[in-house]
Amino acid sequence: MSSKNLRSDARRNRDAVLATAMRVLGQKPDASIQEIADASGVGRTTVYRNFPAREDLARALFAVVVEEQRAIVAAAVAQGGTAAEILRRLGPEILAVGERYRFLDVHRDLVTEDPHERPGPEDPLLTWLTAAHESGAIHAGLPPHWAYAMVRALAVGANEEVAAGRASPAEAGRLLGETLVRTFTA
Repeated sequence: MSSKNLRSDARRNRDAVLATAMRVLGQKPDASIQEIADASGVGRTTVYRNFPAREDLARALFAVVVEEQRAIVAAAVAQGGTAAEILRRLGPEILAVGERYRFLDVHRDLVTEDPHERPGPEDPLLTWLTAAHESGAIHAGLPPHWAYAMVRALAVGANEEVAAGRASPAEAGRLLGETLVRTFTA
């Protein structure tokens, strides 16, 4: 259920559970629903009312990640600049989101099921890639949907390099931005 359709107290409870789940699962990815309920100050039944299964909680957390990523892209695009400048800004920003939500890797299989992951016409990254493609700022041979999928794949790969200890978050973010520039700009 969308938090927009809830009463204000129910929305606060749901938001508290999500915020707490992010913190608790970040420290202990296998934390129980009871541990999350205890830490959030609501009863276990409240957690289950909002998230009947652990997978529902994971999907809701993925939706938070998607919204945060969309906001980051929208902000980077709003700052303006060349395609290269925007892509260089996006690298570290996208990587930072992945770092904050690394605990969700345990539930990575849910990403392909999550309808929030499919770019809609209002998705800021797809919108920007389409406009950049049409203006000639992005390689003509790279359709926007392909470029969108590749940005996501490169971001996942960069996060995996950090998780494996082969790059620091700062270095991986810089390298991701540079890779995006070299891959996509005309």
